[in-house]
This record gives sequence, structure tokens and C-alpha cells, in this order.
Amino acid sequence: MSKILFGVIVVLGLSTLLLWYQNAQLVELNQAFELRDKEQKEAINSLQQDFELQTQGLKELQKKSNEAQLEMNRYLDIFKRHNLTKLANAKPNLIETRANNGTKKVFDSIEEISRVVDNLDDGLQLQSSTE
Repeated sequence: MSKILFGVIVVLGLSTLLLWYQNAQLVELNQAFELRDKEQKEAINSLQQDFELQTQGLKELQKKSNEAQLEMNRYLDIFKRHNLTKLANAKPNLIETRANNGTKKVFDSIEEISRVVDNLDDGLQLQSSTE
């Protein structure tokens, strides 16, 4: 009887050690998964913030594009209504000054828009595709 009891105790002891070892491995795996989950949540939050920033920038660009389109339509309407060749021959300084000022204004606005577009991705962290 004592041999059977001793055998049962040994089997229970070995089973306990095996379960304890498996539990330790599962605890380590759980910690690794929790860390990975936390990193993924942080990455998702970062991507969402970047997306919101880009969306705001695109909305601003769309607004400026619409304003530029309206301004272009206004200028094209002026060209349609006036004979600029005749006016330029009659008053060359008047047309030249206005044309130069208008051209400078257009180029300045193009430079400003280009600066905005260039700055849209500043401060964003790009995710590598190898991860």
C-alpha cells in the first residue's frame, strides 16, 4: 500500500512540476502579447493622428484651390470682356504694371501653397514595411 501511495505522490509531484513549468511559459507569453498589444495600440493612435493632420492639410489646400479657381475665373472674365492688345497699345505702362503685379501675386501664392504642401509630412513618423 505504501508503494502505491508513494507512486501516486511521485506522479502528483511530477504533474505539479509540469503544470508549474507550463504556467510559467504561459505567463511569459501573456506578457509578450500584452506588450505587443500596447505597441500596436500606440501605432494605431499615431496613424490616426497623422491621418487627421493630413486631412486638415488637405482641406486647407482644397479651400485655397477653390479660392484660386474663383480668382482665375474672375481674371479670365476680365480678359474676355476687354481687348487687352488695343489697351496695351494705347496705355503700355498701365497694362505692364498691372500684369507684373498680378504675375508676382500669383507666383507668391504658388510658392506659399508649395510650402504648405511640403510641410504636410513634417513631424510624421513613417512606418517601415518590414515590421
